[in-house]
Amino acid sequence: MKFIKRESPAPLLIVLVSFDPSREGIDHYDPEHPELLTDKDSPYYGEQWISSTPQHYYDTFFKEDGNSLIDYYKEMTGGKFWFYPAKIDHPDTPDQIDGVLTLVAPFPHPAALRNFRGYDNKTAAHQVIHDIVKMCDKYIDFEKYDKDGDGRITPDEFGIIILNAGYDHSTQRGDPSVGVDYENAPDPRHRFMVHGTSQHIIVQTDDGVRLTCFSNVGEHRNVNSLYMTIGTPGHELAHNLGAQDLYSRYTPPQDAEKRWPTPRRFSIMCNGNHSNGGNTPTYMDPYHRILFGWTNVDEANEDGVYTLHSVRSGKGNVLRIPTPNPDEFYLCEIRLKEGFEEYLTFDDSKGGVIVWHIDEKINEEWFWRAQCVSSNRPGGKRHDLGVQIRPRQGMEKIFDKRGRFEKFGPLYDDTDKNAIPFFYKSEDPETSVFNSRDYCGAASLSYSLNEFPEGVSPEWNLCIEVLDEPGAEMKVKITRED
Repeated sequence: MKFIKRESPAPLLIVLVSFDPSREGIDHYDPEHPELLTDKDSPYYGEQWISSTPQHYYDTFFKEDGNSLIDYYKEMTGGKFWFYPAKIDHPDTPDQIDGVLTLVAPFPHPAALRNFRGYDNKTAAHQVIHDIVKMCDKYIDFEKYDKDGDGRITPDEFGIIILNAGYDHSTQRGDPSVGVDYENAPDPRHRFMVHGTSQHIIVQTDDGVRLTCFSNVGEHRNVNSLYMTIGTPGHELAHNLGAQDLYSRYTPPQDAEKRWPTPRRFSIMCNGNHSNGGNTPTYMDPYHRILFGWTNVDEANEDGVYTLHSVRSGKGNVLRIPTPNPDEFYLCEIRLKEGFEEYLTFDDSKGGVIVWHIDEKINEEWFWRAQCVSSNRPGGKRHDLGVQIRPRQGMEKIFDKRGRFEKFGPLYDDTDKNAIPFFYKSEDPETSVFNSRDYCGAASLSYSLNEFPEGVSPEWNLCIEVLDEPGAEMKVKITRED
């Protein structure tokens, strides 16, 4: 694992952007003449104005009330990292709220610009993001954030997230009668949409430093929850820090495998950013938290009893369990349905111990390409998962001739979209014991490990017995056997 420590809080600038291609400073939306904004030959084509306030997004991102982005990162990292409001330095903006900058861009919305000659989705987005960040230059003294003097400001030194006027394409379900496209949102005043993303674009400031990475989302989430919630911004800002997607990528339509066993809701880098409508995103998976230095790691080099602590206990840790294959190991952590993880699953459990299987051989090739859990077919075949959760319920079940459960198959169950990952002590002994021999690799079709070194029995098994009920401190007994 390549460690990229992120253990110092970083300033964050939120940029609320309206688009005014005619440069008249007037909202030309007329419900009786929508063509003023939608006709490519109109001087107002691509115009779109924000309808939220700086104070609203200051509260959403920075107000420490238990629900904001700053609260999420502080909780998830155990107080090791968070984003705080950047100082607005421009002398002519004495009443400006720190951390939030409102701009009017003298060019079309990127979803409109892409329709002009010489542009497509990618180039239009890059051009607009570059020009918006450049507009921020006169408001921020960027040079003072170049802590190491290398002429480059990294996202952990200063973060920027752009909220474009209109809806966010990645979270907008849209009007079913119309469908979802970049320029047919259900509110005609906010017709154009961007897709939540993290972009690596170099912007040279006037004082000579380079900015390199930015988040870009829509101002509004969708028609059901108008304002953008913190889930998608939290996901995109994590990308800026170096986090990678853990959802499945594939080449549609023939390669789609909807049952591919990704981490689903159990990482903000997968589907966890949409938990509770994005209001309470779930934590990053333990692989990412170790990567950033946001959790303590204990090594289970010997069989025996080990103690796990939850994130909110103030002593949060992850147990790393080596296997006979030096590229593969297991991670054990406590995840409780409390704080931002209140909606982690839809069952009535309180949480418990979660088990992850990690394959670094796969991650070395695919993690930094954001495809370590992908169901794509590179070279004609799917690779196995580098970061995979091993849930107690939710994967395909294989039964013997008598109808008794034998093992889990390689994919998620068709009928169980919401896997239950928790292991814990209860009156039901099946809730407390994890056996690696029960779990099949999605592509290797090999149980326990994706590859067995020479001399290691394919019957090798890791047994994790959870000795406590769900709580802030839980003991586990580790036993490895052939």
